[in-house]
Amino acid sequence: MKIAVVQFPGSNCEYETLVAAKNVGMEGEIFRWNKPPEELSYFDGFFLPGGFSYQDRVRAGAIAAKEPVIKTLIEEAENGKPIIGICNGFQILIESGLLPGTGRVDMALAQNVMVSRGKIVRRGYYCDWINLRHDSSSKRCSGSFIIDRGIQLQMPIAHGEGNLVTSTPGLLERLNEENQIVFRYCDAQGKDFNEFPVNVNGSTESIAGICNPEGNILGMMPHPERAFFSWQLPPGDTSKYIGESGPGRLIFESMKRYIEVRA
Repeated sequence: MKIAVVQFPGSNCEYETLVAAKNVGMEGEIFRWNKPPEELSYFDGFFLPGGFSYQDRVRAGAIAAKEPVIKTLIEEAENGKPIIGICNGFQILIESGLLPGTGRVDMALAQNVMVSRGKIVRRGYYCDWINLRHDSSSKRCSGSFIIDRGIQLQMPIAHGEGNLVTSTPGLLERLNEENQIVFRYCDAQGKDFNEFPVNVNGSTESIAGICNPEGNILGMMPHPERAFFSWQLPPGDTSKYIGESGPGRLIFESMKRYIEVRA
C-alpha cells in the first residue's frame, strides 16, 4: 500500500502528512508536481496537502489545478483510487472540478467572511482549533470510512479562503441528498450554528468537507495531520484519546481501510 503526497510550490504540510500516513502503516513518498505524471499510477492513493500553492495567486488552488499532474490524478480517481485534499488540497480539488464531482468547477472556496449577529466581524486568514461533526454515514467516503455519523472531532484550521459557496442551482440540495457533505463545523455540544465563531469562515451550511458521488475523493479544510498525535492537541483536551492518538488519525486510518476493502 503506497501513498503519494503531492507537493506543489508553496505546499507546507507535505512532511507532516507523510508522517501521519506512515504512522498508520502506509508506505509513501512526497511526489513533486514536476515529476513525470504517469508515475502516479504506481500509487494506491493520494494526499494533496495544505499550504499556499503558487502563493494563492489568482485564487487559492487555481494555478496548481492546471498542472499536468492533476490530469493524471483525475484519471487515477476515475479508476477508483482515493484522494484526500487538506486545506489547500481541498481548494485544488474544487478548482480542478474533482469536487464536488460534476466534472465542472461548480463551487468555490471564497475568502473567509465571519458573521456574528448578522454583522461581518472579520474577513480573511484565521487560525484556531475548531469542532467538527461527521455528517455522513460510515463507509461513505475514503477519508471518513471508519467514522460513525455524528462523531465529533477537534482539529485546527488555518486558511484565508475556506468559505464554500456555489451559484449552481440545486447543487447544495443534491449534495445533501447524496450524502456528500462529510463534515460540518459545530460547537462543543455537536450543534452547528451558521455564525462565527462556530462557523469559522462563513461557509454555506457550515460545511467543512465534502466528497464526490463515488466517495473516493474527500476535501476538507481542517488539518487532521496537525491533530494526529494527542500531544498536538490544546492542553486539557487529550483525556478522551487513547495513548498518543489524536482525532486526526481517524482520517488516515480511514484511507488505509478504504484501500484494503477496495483491494
